[in-house]
Amino acid sequence: MRIAAFGLMLFLSLPAAAVTAPDIDPADADSAAAPAIVPAEIPVAEPGVVDLFHTYGLFGTFAPDCSKPPAPSNPHVNVSQQAGGLVIEAHNVGSEYAANFYSVRSARRLSEHRMEIKVVFVPGTQAEEFQTLELLVGKGTRRTMLNRVDDGPVRVRRGVAVANGSKTPLLKKCD
Repeated sequence: MRIAAFGLMLFLSLPAAAVTAPDIDPADADSAAAPAIVPAEIPVAEPGVVDLFHTYGLFGTFAPDCSKPPAPSNPHVNVSQQAGGLVIEAHNVGSEYAANFYSVRSARRLSEHRMEIKVVFVPGTQAEEFQTLELLVGKGTRRTMLNRVDDGPVRVRRGVAVANGSKTPLLKKCD
């Protein structure tokens, strides 16, 4: 199911994947506020996604160090619930970089501290990409353990970015 909507989309902190909506100046990206985006076909999350995100405490802003500004080494991830059951993540790594946006399609609990989410990276654009993420979550933290493009490459495996061998950051809830 898809709806026309204004809103945010989500991000994963991989520099090679930095993309933003075509009419958005990356310098205007803000981890705590949603930039206005031209209407696009954005998938609505399946039933239960919002409840699962609430169960794991995943709405709000997360960063390795909330007291420091967004940077590639200190990504700020804002997760919000939009009208109509839309769950959006915006990943901000600083004003000199474009923010990454994702729309959550589905989510399922894998264990007490793991969940799988299916997302659309920059939905409604030519760069739109379907991905599967696995998150390690608990006590106000989250960490990406897997990021795989559906029918494509693995970008994060066992918490390590394949492109550069760096560990994905442990993000702590800021608000």
